Amino acid sequence: MNKITYTLLLFFVISGSLFAQGEIEAYNFSRKNISGTARSMGMGGAFGALGGDQTGISINPAGIAVYRSSEIVGTFDLSNNTSKVGNLKESVTDRALSNLGFVGYFPLRSDAVPLVNFGFTHHRQKSFSRKISAVGAPNNSLLYYIADRVNKYNDENPNHLATPEKLWKTEDYNPFADSYPWLGVLAYNSYLIKESTNNAYIPFTDEAVRNDLYLTESGYIDNYDFTIGTTINNKLNLGLALSVSSLSYNLYSDYREDFVNAGHYYLTNWMNTTGSGFSAKVGAIYRPIHELRIGVAYHTSTWYSLTDMFSAETTDELSNAPVPDYKPATIQSGTATNYYNLTTPDKWVFSVATVLGNRFIASLDYEITDYSKMKLSTSNDNGWYDPDNGYISEDFKTASTLRLGGEYRLTPKFSGRLGYAWIQNPYNSDFKEKGYAAVSGTNTVYRMEGNTSLYTGGIGYRFNANFFLDVALVYTTQKDDLYSFPSVYNDQNQLFIDGSPFSLDYSSWKGLVTLGYKF
Repeated sequence: MNKITYTLLLFFVISGSLFAQGEIEAYNFSRKNISGTARSMGMGGAFGALGGDQTGISINPAGIAVYRSSEIVGTFDLSNNTSKVGNLKESVTDRALSNLGFVGYFPLRSDAVPLVNFGFTHHRQKSFSRKISAVGAPNNSLLYYIADRVNKYNDENPNHLATPEKLWKTEDYNPFADSYPWLGVLAYNSYLIKESTNNAYIPFTDEAVRNDLYLTESGYIDNYDFTIGTTINNKLNLGLALSVSSLSYNLYSDYREDFVNAGHYYLTNWMNTTGSGFSAKVGAIYRPIHELRIGVAYHTSTWYSLTDMFSAETTDELSNAPVPDYKPATIQSGTATNYYNLTTPDKWVFSVATVLGNRFIASLDYEITDYSKMKLSTSNDNGWYDPDNGYISEDFKTASTLRLGGEYRLTPKFSGRLGYAWIQNPYNSDFKEKGYAAVSGTNTVYRMEGNTSLYTGGIGYRFNANFFLDVALVYTTQKDDLYSFPSVYNDQNQLFIDGSPFSLDYSSWKGLVTLGYKF
């Protein structure tokens, strides 16, 4: 076998549908962080029934009708995100102008409808910044998982067996239409798997293995809201927002396995995802008495149009290769591009708040989202993602988010705030416990996120009737399962390939400063 020849062929053959997205990526882009102005974050992000704040508008657009003056606001945040696996710790610092908004107050000469307010808000909904390092001794090698994927493909496609010779020599063969196991192509051309009997493939060695994993993520999801709202008899506030989202995500993963006597290899993946989406929000806030406010808001799905660019490579340095003329080399995939659509789940937000005089505020928000409604598709709706959508409906469930907070005005100019928030993971218990996610393409590394807790506090100061300053500090903690590759179960639901995960502790400190001007 001429390894250089296969490297060039692989480079030129790879194209559009090589790396289809899967359920883990759909969830990564659907779940949002809790973020906003320093005032709202100091109160745990619980602003759905309060309004009068840029974050409150983002949660419930009816909150724009609370304003009785125009306002310009900007928020800067600085965060340190730490991921720890065993004794290995990685940190990354993230800076952002996370919120910038304008509200225009327009009074009307009407007692029934005294105003119509307009607003524009830029809001960073999610930051992907993270680095992870892990070292361990898994119960199985990734090569068993790769060989199993190729063998399953051959069982399901007996007329188009997954051998490199057949792929390159059959001119009319279209592997992209059949979810061809490209990870197996990379591994085969690096001599990491070999053919045994009956067109079956096995790892080149069965020696014990030690693995190293390095992962870095970056990027963001930004939201731009155009909001209009009014109040009826100063009792019922109504609001509507049209939203445009911008998504940018970058992934780099480097996975290495060292065998006792057989050498080692690397599997490296790069991915860049960009795109935009649109959505809408409607909301209402009712004030039956001055001290009580009740809010409800509905967020539609976000309909994304996304583009992925992928590349991958394997680097092998084997001392027990299955061929006599072996030489270490790097097999490169070239760059592939994939165009697809993602529909995130819709969301309901229910809120209640009390305002006692000019001194004390307490607020509670409850969100509910059904993540089994996530959907991947293509522009021509050719059914390419039907299997992935089936996995999504089976593996994900409805999840809740709870936010609560309070504010106490210590003096006419100075306020103190405290808050807490909790985000539930949306995995079905069997999926979470067994870790058999349907990963896509050549990247097998993924995280199954645990429940998230946020502890928040902050202060606010009003310089005068126009200028104000808010400061907040947010501590986030979360426990994840980090998989180098999925576990595999046989037809009797027995563990066949053990992709036992690392335990990943994630924490973050974030400081926020908001400066605003009312006029």
